[in-house]
Amino acid sequence: MLLAQLLFVSCTFSVEKKVYGKGEVHSVSVEAFSDSISKPGVQIVDVRTPEEFDAGNIEGSINIDVLTGRFGEEASALLDKTRTVAIYCRSGNRSKDAAEMLSLMGYNVVELDKGYNAWLEVYGK
Repeated sequence: MLLAQLLFVSCTFSVEKKVYGKGEVHSVSVEAFSDSISKPGVQIVDVRTPEEFDAGNIEGSINIDVLTGRFGEEASALLDKTRTVAIYCRSGNRSKDAAEMLSLMGYNVVELDKGYNAWLEVYGK
């Protein structure tokens, strides 16, 4: 019983990582992602490098590079936990990691499964 309680506490709160709970993550197709970002209040986040972001991005997105080591801090400063976060990267790998981090911070996340490359196949530049 004590072990179960310790596991529950460690999964729902960690002081070192500032993890407070688990939100939801939905990995979706380009079409479903497009539908999600068309809804009012959705925050669109590109987690690629600034150079990749500057080369092309989804309209209305902000850039928070997941590779900087400050992703959690920057996300906390820029994002509202009461609003859905739609997140993407180039191919879907980095955004899956970032989506999990945001989920552990209590955000509800929609992640573009195959990334910006798949977006370009459907919508072009």
